Amino acid sequence: MKKLKIYSTLILTAVALFLSACDLNINQDPNNPVEVRNAWLLTQAQLDISNSLGSGSTGLSNPASVFVHQCTQRGNNDAYGITGADFVIGQSWGALYRAIQNLNIVVENGTKANEFAYVGIAKIMKAVAFSYMVDVWGDIPFSEASSKNVTVQFPKFDKGQDIYPKLFTLIDEGIADLTKPSLLSPRADDLIYAGNLTKWRKFAKSLKLKMYNQVRLVQNVNTQVNALIAENDFIGAADNFEFAYSTQAAPDNRNPIFRSDYNVAGGRSNYISPYFHEILLGVSALNTITSGVTDPRIPYYYFNQLSNARPNAQNPTEYRRDNFVSIYFSSQGPNQGFDQSSSLTIVGLYYCGGRFDDGLGVTSSGVNGTSARGDGALRILPFHSHLYTLAELAQTGTSSGDAKALLRSAILASFAEVNKSAAGGGAPAISAAAINTYADGIMGKYDAADANGKLEMIITQKWIANFGFGLESYNDYRRTGFPKPFDPATDGVPFTNVQRAFAVSMPYPAPTELILNPNAPKQRVIATDKVFWQK
Repeated sequence: MKKLKIYSTLILTAVALFLSACDLNINQDPNNPVEVRNAWLLTQAQLDISNSLGSGSTGLSNPASVFVHQCTQRGNNDAYGITGADFVIGQSWGALYRAIQNLNIVVENGTKANEFAYVGIAKIMKAVAFSYMVDVWGDIPFSEASSKNVTVQFPKFDKGQDIYPKLFTLIDEGIADLTKPSLLSPRADDLIYAGNLTKWRKFAKSLKLKMYNQVRLVQNVNTQVNALIAENDFIGAADNFEFAYSTQAAPDNRNPIFRSDYNVAGGRSNYISPYFHEILLGVSALNTITSGVTDPRIPYYYFNQLSNARPNAQNPTEYRRDNFVSIYFSSQGPNQGFDQSSSLTIVGLYYCGGRFDDGLGVTSSGVNGTSARGDGALRILPFHSHLYTLAELAQTGTSSGDAKALLRSAILASFAEVNKSAAGGGAPAISAAAINTYADGIMGKYDAADANGKLEMIITQKWIANFGFGLESYNDYRRTGFPKPFDPATDGVPFTNVQRAFAVSMPYPAPTELILNPNAPKQRVIATDKVFWQK
């Protein structure tokens, strides 16, 4: 017994020393830590926000790109038929609030730990998430969902017009936090700017300008806009606010659209709108704004699987022009439902890091050619989009800028972005001569237009340039009425018809949010329930 007691004591002492050395709290689950590093929370929040705003199956740009007629799809997004039960609505809503809660923790913990670089970035990212949520849904939980310390099970919905002013304040707070001494600053964990606080400051001011432009029809923002412009502290060509996906396939960190539409076994989801294609060709009879001006970005925007060497399509096609194959929006045609997965034109190099259209179709190296890497960025607020915003503000008299000069600068900046994408995918660049020919053609049409036509040209060019981020074009159309939307009633095609009106907002998630939260409002009538800045 004595011998056993000695051994027992040794064992207990060893265990005590081990536990002490490891500082292990037996009441705490190591797989569910009480405190998580700000770096991890920031990375996850940026990923959630990007995927929720983007064009993948969980992103709001997925339906938005159909609503603004950049893409067409089969399913509820077609003919403005989106519902609150659709996967994208529930997923984006949930992921955005998950991101916001993670950012709340970053703000609270970062303030206590004097990690103000994280705090400033987190506040700016919260403003991004909340602003797009208001743009899409109008009234949302804000005051009872914007702090780590608020643990309301059933948060109330605040009015969109009450939230926006608080977002401007939040951005200003974020900018101020960026200037404070910080014990720790992000690096690779910041997936947007890698901890470059100067770029974050410039983006924050560019975001404010974009948001002021969003509300300019319901609020006089001339003073705020011109004060911001006078500071001249906006993003530049190297400062795109974008989420850069990678070429890594395991784990798969490639653009979500690439993962779906370049996986033949999984089928394809996104067609290119024939309406969009004909406008880029400069041959549209439905929208003559670019008539006679061919856009050299076409082979970078999408890829024709068919070619002169392989001209035969899989099954009868609904819309075909040369080797371009697609379906119409809101089609009831006899060929609409045929499988076209190996024939249709798919999103390309610029949109998602897909394939550059070299004219050879799939016969050269398959759909996954050398340029198809999957690392196409989600360009949420690129430099060219900022310039288009400045052009709109000048054209509408909100600022004193030169709208014509800003429009040309925006066009040139959008082509520079395409050429940057081309270089990354090993594709040839668009020549300076081709770029200037296009810009000259557009500027000639701008000069010939009246004031309203000039605004239409600015927004239409922005719509073309923002191919890949339909959410921004969705906002632009609902604010300005441009670009002119595709209308199945006037397209001359007998089998296209739409029974629903344009979706002026998105539905709330159902049944989750509307049933589980007793403070939730009634479901939005998306054909009539506008958000506060729509006039």
